[in-house]
Amino acid sequence: MKVFTPRRGFASVLFSLVTLLLINSGIAPFFATDIRTALAQTVPATTDKPASGVGRVDLEEKHQVVIMVGGIVDTVSVEIGDTVAKGDVLVTLDTQELEWAVQQAEMDLESARLSLAKLNETVEATDVAQAEANTLLAKENLAVVERGPTKEELGAAQNNAAAAWAAYEELQAGPTASQLTQARASLRLAEISLQEAQRAYDKIAWMPEAGASGESASLQEATISYESTKAAYDETSLPAKKSALQSALANSQSAQDALNALEQKPTAAELASAKAALASAEAALAKMRKGPNANDLRLAEITVETSLIALEQTRINLENAAVKAPLSGTVLAVTVEPGLSASASSVVVTLADMNTLKMTVNVDQKDIRHIQVGQSAAVSVYALPDQVFTGVIDQIIPVSDMSTGLVTFPVTLRFANDSMAGLLPGMTATAIFTATEEAE
Repeated sequence: MKVFTPRRGFASVLFSLVTLLLINSGIAPFFATDIRTALAQTVPATTDKPASGVGRVDLEEKHQVVIMVGGIVDTVSVEIGDTVAKGDVLVTLDTQELEWAVQQAEMDLESARLSLAKLNETVEATDVAQAEANTLLAKENLAVVERGPTKEELGAAQNNAAAAWAAYEELQAGPTASQLTQARASLRLAEISLQEAQRAYDKIAWMPEAGASGESASLQEATISYESTKAAYDETSLPAKKSALQSALANSQSAQDALNALEQKPTAAELASAKAALASAEAALAKMRKGPNANDLRLAEITVETSLIALEQTRINLENAAVKAPLSGTVLAVTVEPGLSASASSVVVTLADMNTLKMTVNVDQKDIRHIQVGQSAAVSVYALPDQVFTGVIDQIIPVSDMSTGLVTFPVTLRFANDSMAGLLPGMTATAIFTATEEAE
């Protein structure tokens, strides 16, 4: 192992610090090459100086907490900078619809189980008897439909239609002469009877008990009979009302339609319906006698299994409405607010373990061959001048970086210190690598 002279080591560190300041000021691309040339002129080229690099402290890993089910945000329990433990609730969703989904899935499962149980039930003799009776009724109904209307049914329908039309025509024609003569005669007889009853009552009208006499009762009866006969005469002598004619015509047409329909029976639709009813009854009876089909049983079992899966998924969704911290750490970001909608698979909180830090430095191309994975480095942090941390090379990225105008390679270090008090992500630092025999 070679011993490094203070002058040369100081020059390397000085170059690193100057480069860091240029990077922070944004002028490194313009002056980095000139500064390096000047340093090369003041410090003789030698392999005795240690390799070094400037970079920033960063988090080793950021964990984005994703919500597994969408919904309306109910509560947000954390803010940026809060420290949380694994399992702490970070965000909760409104669970009303999720609870309804669980209830619906439970009912679907119960329905599927009942259907499966029904298929497995033993068929009772009474059920078979009822199915046989239904089949017989369907056969008899088909026979009746195929036979069509009987002569008696046709005759009754024809008579009903003829009577309805006759009544309509009679009402439309009005009263005949004989009907009017008979109505007048009836009215005259009622008038005479009324006059005779009036004369009989007049003879005793002076008596105190005249109101309770037989003559009084006869006069009342004669008066009522006359008024009734007079109303009948008026109705007979007047032409039929329009409403009465319309009602009689409607009755006639209805009776005629019934007759026409009866004469056309059986229709194709009636035959098809009767045959379908018989086929359905026979199929139900055959199925009952044979018992449940293997395919039907398997389909019912699959429905139960599917319902179980659906129920479990709804319960998981309800549980996922409370978003919990997957690890202990510090809250770096919160991307949701109460009352707003959050979609499934979206990031709601970002967490990080502030104790697991790393550092990425840029090492000059001429020094990269002098370092290797596992090699130690002394890390000096600009914000903590009184502390020196120990870093170990974790990765050497074999792709050069020329963003600063110099050819450098990114090297990642992990910290080996038990305590990293005060060290925060974003701090700038310089790493001076410890030389090893193998590196030399």
